Amino acid sequence: MELLLTDVVRNGNYKSYCELFRRYYNAMCVYAMRVVTYREIAEEVVSDVYMKLWKNREQITVHTSFEAYLYRSVRNQALDYLKLKSYRPQKNDTLDVIDKSNSYADWHTPFEELAFNELYLEIESFVSALPKQCQLIFRLNRENGLRYREIADELQISIKTVETQMGRALKLLRKRLSEHRLVA
Repeated sequence: MELLLTDVVRNGNYKSYCELFRRYYNAMCVYAMRVVTYREIAEEVVSDVYMKLWKNREQITVHTSFEAYLYRSVRNQALDYLKLKSYRPQKNDTLDVIDKSNSYADWHTPFEELAFNELYLEIESFVSALPKQCQLIFRLNRENGLRYREIADELQISIKTVETQMGRALKLLRKRLSEHRLVA
């Protein structure tokens, strides 16, 4: 798999890109549906990720595995979609428009999905309220999957500073979540 990615990134090989698309597309759509619920939106999210992958292929650096990179990209794109578009079904939407996958319906009830989305928005507001450097370090670690050393190198700060800021972020988030009875 990593060889295909290397062929795409270094050589711009479109055939290898198509193979990566073919191998992961369905799994990524199922994964995206866990966040956005609707199949059409999930397909749009995954297509956007693949489009960005091709468009920005020369700048891509994968620190973990390609599969982990892809899952993280799809999750981030899906969450961005929820933040920016806030899709709400309309009264006149047909069943085709709001068709859900049967397997997804087996995993989550509408109540669970609503609870998850509310929790996500609450946590996102807590993270956004963190001090700027603390928030940046937290997001680089938790959303982008960077290790403390990578964050320190990227921001040109010490690892100790990264550790301190992450500890501070986690402490503040735990406190805020417990105050709102979102964790025990």
